[in-house]
Amino acid sequence: MKLNKPLKTFTWTNWVILSLLTLFLFFIFLFSNNRDYVFSGEEQILTKIDVAKDMVFTRHYKPPYDFIFINVGKDLELVKDDNGGDIAITDREKLASFIRILADRDQHKYLLADIFFDLPSDHDSLLTSEIKRLKRAIFPKHLTDTAELPSVIPVPSAVADYKSNVKQFSKFRLLYKDSLKTIPAAIHEELQGKKYTSSFWGVFCNGNYCLQTIPPRYYIRPYQLTTAKTFPYFNLGDLLILSGDSTFYDQFLKDRFIVLGNYETDIHPTPIGKMPGVLILLNTYLSLFNGKQQPGALWFIYLFIVFFLINLYLFYGKVKVPKIPDKEKWWHVFIQEQLNSQLAKLFSVVGLCLLITVFSELVFKIKPNTFIIFIYIITCQGLIKYYKIWAAE
Repeated sequence: MKLNKPLKTFTWTNWVILSLLTLFLFFIFLFSNNRDYVFSGEEQILTKIDVAKDMVFTRHYKPPYDFIFINVGKDLELVKDDNGGDIAITDREKLASFIRILADRDQHKYLLADIFFDLPSDHDSLLTSEIKRLKRAIFPKHLTDTAELPSVIPVPSAVADYKSNVKQFSKFRLLYKDSLKTIPAAIHEELQGKKYTSSFWGVFCNGNYCLQTIPPRYYIRPYQLTTAKTFPYFNLGDLLILSGDSTFYDQFLKDRFIVLGNYETDIHPTPIGKMPGVLILLNTYLSLFNGKQQPGALWFIYLFIVFFLINLYLFYGKVKVPKIPDKEKWWHVFIQEQLNSQLAKLFSVVGLCLLITVFSELVFKIKPNTFIIFIYIITCQGLIKYYKIWAAE
């Protein structure tokens, strides 16, 4: 598209207008990407981009730790709920035995235990005494609209909740209510010595700006545990049977990052398929570890240049204004143009948004949601053409 006049003839007013429009688009883009919610169609497209990238750039992921995955879904006990009915929970006697092993030797790397203690059990005092001795561990806490849900056992905890508007997990928030850290952020602080803070301007990690919500990269997937057997994966009861061997601790738990959770029923739909909740937490932490939440200065410069060029061509590019035939109203022409010309341009605008996303992901390792850019361009194009048709009437 050609400009109405050469750039060298732009006045300072033109440059100020362009700068303000660019800043406006920049801030609504950041606001959109810091929200918990996504557009369903865009989510599916971004997932396909991930899958395509994995196929084109095939590489073996090297995790930063030696992981072991432990399933508590087959080791259950029955307790009474508030209404007197039976409900299955994790077998806390077995869990206490496992925690005792960790606390006695104290040479594990970390324990991520996605188990929430909302109902009492006969073995709570035993489990409580063992957890008090445990170091380098974290458990989930859950929030209501007004408070935290109570846990019958005191544990080191952080928020494990997420919000979604597409009936599946999509993005994970780093902080709630300005100060409540989620499990991925809390692990990142403890293991990497980071510090997450919140202010009016957003969330910061060690003073550097972070996106408040991120779509995690799925580094570790369920099939790698059950089918490919890329990582050691055990049921809790089976692992305890092995614990009597003198080499057990050194072989399975020493220096290991232990990922404990219910891989049977705590299942959440995600863009790439069903996934246990504990793997969502782990993959989000690994995304933080790899800097997926922290765009650098070059990313902001890239966005500012792109948004400047978009506004330049939207507001100063030559637009073909359709003539109004005799005996027709301007709004008849406007509707006809929308149906014929404007809708035909949707694919090119979608292509531009995809290009922005793909380039950001490949170069800066940040996968933004660009639907807000699509809305901005289509809206501005329609309004500008509307204005020119009206002015020419």
